[in-house]
Amino acid sequence: MRNIKIYDRYAECPDDAWIGRRWHSTRKPDSGGELIGVIMAVRPGAVRVRWPPGWPVPDSWEATDRGTLMKT
Repeated sequence: MRNIKIYDRYAECPDDAWIGRRWHSTRKPDSGGELIGVIMAVRPGAVRVRWPPGWPVPDSWEATDRGTLMKT
């Protein structure tokens, strides 16, 4: 039987390569739009996201299970 190792990228600190990439949050602003920002920092289980100017949401730490790392 093969030894298959499953890697959960959310179980550990996100890679520093995530910094500067876009983050799509599962949260919705009151306006009903999509929350898409840029990752500014990482820590275990969370990313610090800078949202676009004009959004009613301030920069915030987001849990990695509350959004998706977008493709570049």
